[in-house]
Amino acid sequence: MSKIALFEALPLRNTISKRIQELLQERDSVAYVEHDKDEPYTKPTKTIDKITTELEVARKDYRDLVVLMAEANLYAKVVWDEKELSITEALDLAQQLRGEANKLKNYGRSKQTERLASYSDVVSYREAMFEPEKMKSKGLKLERMANRLSNAIEKANHNYEIEFEAANKYL
Repeated sequence: MSKIALFEALPLRNTISKRIQELLQERDSVAYVEHDKDEPYTKPTKTIDKITTELEVARKDYRDLVVLMAEANLYAKVVWDEKELSITEALDLAQQLRGEANKLKNYGRSKQTERLASYSDVVSYREAMFEPEKMKSKGLKLERMANRLSNAIEKANHNYEIEFEAANKYL
């Protein structure tokens, strides 16, 4: 059996996907032969059945790898805030942290008091119900947390191995 680090699985999955596309194109190219009436023609060296069989194998390898990646993302652990999280949960948390960080940094770009454009004699203002500098600071702190979590996920991806016997066919 071939073992690969989890971080290698995504590029491998992409390689298998590319191989599937190549086989689909190859099958299309041998499916028909055009020729003039009563003229001889050359049959392709590979048959449509042979390519279909190769395609089925590649598709099975792809599905197997996807399942192994999903399982690994559940079993591989990341230590965060003194707790163990699966990579799946850690990825979701990192995404949430980044989203919140961006929102808070956006609030941080606001002015405390801003005069609004007016098309009448009435002057209107918009008051921030928060301190923009504090929001910016909180956003930057969350962004740093998300970066640390991403680094922990990356480390787990490098340290966790999966067994995928078909890996040697594509690497």
